[in-house]
Amino acid sequence: MPTLKINDISVTVKSGTLLLEACKQAGFEIPHYCFHPALTPVATCRMCLVEIKGQPKLATSCTVLAADGMEVSTHSVAVSDARAAVMEFLLINHPLDCPICDQAGECKLQDYSYQYGSSESRMEEPKRRYRYEDLGAKIVIDKNRCIHCTRCVRFTQEISKTFELTVANRGAQLEVSTYQGRSMDANPLAGNIVDLCPVGALTSRDFRFTKRSWYLKPMPTISRHSAMASPLWADVDENKVWRFRPRHLEMKRATHFIFDEERQAFARYNLDPATRLRQPELNGAPATLDALAEVLRSTGTVAVVGQGTFGCDSAQRLGDLASREALRFGSGDRRYPLHFPDLQGSGDGIFNRRGFAERGYRFGHLDELLDLVQRGEVAAVVVLHDCEFSSHREGEQLRRIVEAAAFSCVLEPIPSELSQIATARLPIATYLEESDFVVNHDGELRRYQRVLAPPKGVKPLATWAKELLGLLAPQPV
Repeated sequence: MPTLKINDISVTVKSGTLLLEACKQAGFEIPHYCFHPALTPVATCRMCLVEIKGQPKLATSCTVLAADGMEVSTHSVAVSDARAAVMEFLLINHPLDCPICDQAGECKLQDYSYQYGSSESRMEEPKRRYRYEDLGAKIVIDKNRCIHCTRCVRFTQEISKTFELTVANRGAQLEVSTYQGRSMDANPLAGNIVDLCPVGALTSRDFRFTKRSWYLKPMPTISRHSAMASPLWADVDENKVWRFRPRHLEMKRATHFIFDEERQAFARYNLDPATRLRQPELNGAPATLDALAEVLRSTGTVAVVGQGTFGCDSAQRLGDLASREALRFGSGDRRYPLHFPDLQGSGDGIFNRRGFAERGYRFGHLDELLDLVQRGEVAAVVVLHDCEFSSHREGEQLRRIVEAAAFSCVLEPIPSELSQIATARLPIATYLEESDFVVNHDGELRRYQRVLAPPKGVKPLATWAKELLGLLAPQPV
């Protein structure tokens, strides 16, 4: 493990550590545009220059490995002059449209301009202008803002391997362009180039001109539309999620990126409070939880069906409602095609299947439950369900179980036809309105916290189940 001095501070790093990352470990942030930890370093932006004792020229810290005995200066006069010169070159042709740019507030060009640039420009000539180019329905490109860091190009070459983007021409005419006018629509990872772009050259059509970034509060959560429960940032304002972004976990390269399906799923959970169920229902009419518990108690043997896309606390509380552990059944059969195995890890769309199985839920046995219900050995079923993660075949199985049971209670955060035919239902919160944890297919525990406040009367499943269990428990004489 090499030990080096950075601004006279001694630091020991792992072998193979880039100098830029070593400086960060020592507490010195090095400005950079082209470098990204999940992409090949190319040293095109020249912002990460540092001074290394004994070397005649400044070095790009994103391509130099930290070596034992190295002495590095990150804020010398030569380094400061070099960064100021780079900033001047980058701003020569950059348009002055920060007030209307979606990247404002998250723009590294703005940040570094204040930290390392000049307050005045010596540019008197007309700024260079590029022609408009269409990248399709997902992405908008403004090449006049581009600083040619090539992050987006390297992403399409190294991560998605779809090769839509390339660097065309040379010198003052250099531009990021597409091969033969190809769009990004067919790329299921296209939205990541918006995250990668350090300026406002690439923006999302969905988020464009909708919300200023400084109004948004990033909240940690996970993706339900991912086989591995990908960590996400949910950007929230006015009790509404405006976008999902990847939330990187240390030493997890795949968490730098998410699929477009995960990114766009936030809209599904921005439910209209006026249309939501606010109190328990029994036989289609408002009822108290006591009334529901009384019917459930008098009906007979209870079985539960839990879909593995909910949290482990919910799974445990729901399982406690079953008359015995053998009557805990698992559901959910969604699959994802494994086109990107390095990022996906699994094609099983029921990401908390392992967490439910550890709590006694048996998957693939709904036919057995239907048989028990039809024979009268199970009188009541309580079903935790989300139609998004069940196939038509499984949905039909659940419908037959609910219809055959003497009493059925369907718990759905987003109602479907299944809850409409149930005897009873409860207003339960979406996963964005509760705090819980899951265990993904690799056995990793992923926690998520409440990011939205549920409407009055809507509660997490675990809360409803706890209250229901309290009412079902034998009362002391």
